[in-house]
Amino acid sequence: MPFGRRKKTDIFLFFKNSIKLLFSFKRTKKYILVNLKRMKGSSHEIAIGLACGISISFTPFLGLHALLALTLAWALRASMAAALIGTLFGNPWTFPFIWYFSYEIGKLFILENSSLTSQYLLPSLKHEMIVLFILVKNIFLTTDYGLIKESFNTLNFIPTMALGSIPLVLISWFFSYFIFEGIINSYKKKLLKKK
Repeated sequence: MPFGRRKKTDIFLFFKNSIKLLFSFKRTKKYILVNLKRMKGSSHEIAIGLACGISISFTPFLGLHALLALTLAWALRASMAAALIGTLFGNPWTFPFIWYFSYEIGKLFILENSSLTSQYLLPSLKHEMIVLFILVKNIFLTTDYGLIKESFNTLNFIPTMALGSIPLVLISWFFSYFIFEGIINSYKKKLLKKK
């Protein structure tokens, strides 16, 4: 091989470097933490903003997470910048777990389990996301109620996930609010002691 390595890498070293690459986002983590530390506002406002962003990440509405988090943060008078940072909780590593749990919880709320068997596969999620974007476009731009009803009736997977995400949203909101309020309060107390 003209462009290959002279000395082949060890398979153990290859896996070690691959795992290290997946989990070594030091610079990104540091940047987010610096932004959180520099945010203006009370610890209550910042914690509510982060909780809004994290909880909205549990919904199946992929393209709307930032918009929904900003709207919820605005309604609760929280930090909108913190809400945007909170939406980073939903990422390619966490979405499969979030979708699985929201779908399974959603199946518990739907009484007719017979219709929820083999027709729901992960590739159908792509089709349903496209239909969801068309539905949102029709709601805001055309307001053709017949087309909106027809688009909504073709959705099978996303309504189940949306229903199942409600408990996850509530639990994650309260859990993340209390955790981040304590963290931010302790950080601000340390800053006051240094001054």
